[in-house]
Amino acid sequence: MSASFGGVIGRMRETCGAACALFLLAGLEKGSSLPGDKAGKAANYKFVQELAAEFRRRNGSLCCRELLGLPEDTSLSPVPEERTDPYYTTRPCIRIIKEAAKIWVESLEKRNK
Repeated sequence: MSASFGGVIGRMRETCGAACALFLLAGLEKGSSLPGDKAGKAANYKFVQELAAEFRRRNGSLCCRELLGLPEDTSLSPVPEERTDPYYTTRPCIRIIKEAAKIWVESLEKRNK
């Protein structure tokens, strides 16, 4: 079901996958699927905006392309790159994923106080 998230949703390099994961967790914890639940939706959106602000503060951006240092006009080729050791050494993804996990744990600790 989440296979389309690869390459940050169809390899379009928009919102970072680690940030998307944070927002999925926020929906799991505080999401409301009831159409008339404005208060529930507002609480979820506020939470997502707080997570996004912290993610942006720690990483400099929410945008995958910017985090990877790719130019704005990067080709939208659907073909994934080979996953080699050099490929992974040029990617900040592991560090960013760890940072997103820290943000989530810190938000849990804050809410559980």
